[in-house]
Amino acid sequence: MNPPRTNEELDSLLGRGGIGAARRDAILQTVLARVKAESPARTRWRWSLAGFGTAAVAATALFLLVPWFSPPASSPFRAKGTAAKASATPSAEIECLGAALDACPTGSLLVVRVAGVHGFVSAWAEPAQGGERIWYFSAETFSPLVDAVTTTPAATTRAIKIGPEHAAGAYVVKVRVTERAMGRDDLLRLPESAALAKGQALLTVTSP
Repeated sequence: MNPPRTNEELDSLLGRGGIGAARRDAILQTVLARVKAESPARTRWRWSLAGFGTAAVAATALFLLVPWFSPPASSPFRAKGTAAKASATPSAEIECLGAALDACPTGSLLVVRVAGVHGFVSAWAEPAQGGERIWYFSAETFSPLVDAVTTTPAATTRAIKIGPEHAAGAYVVKVRVTERAMGRDDLLRLPESAALAKGQALLTVTSP
């Protein structure tokens, strides 16, 4: 009498040499159990990857945003030779060539020097003790155009000669630089604040 066959042998006979249904079920159960045991670890690994990706994105965003909020650092790379020269403070001065304003002999030359502006120069002298005004530059005769926007003062192209119309004594010399050449009446009414530059000096004319 032959011994009884085991379930594996019966399953093999029924499967005709292949894997029977019972064997397949056993293999499937083994595989499912193994997958179930490994699933938490894989899940944790996936979340770890996801967390790393989120952290990487956050770090990138921080890198891109921080420069907008941080104070700008001084860069070692700077353009050279591109800075414009600063303009001088608008001014107008009178100079007695070869002498001083407080002792300017008859026959001397007065020069008007302007800085910081581009405009037309007007000038006149008023006797300190009263008397007729002496006009040097105005639209009625000649009003020189001076370009002195840079820091270097520029002198008018024409000097003023202290002629016989200047009696010995003190004069108040006034200079105005305006956008256009102006007539005498307009200059006398012009507010000082409306001039591009202005100057005033005490001139004492002496005998030669």
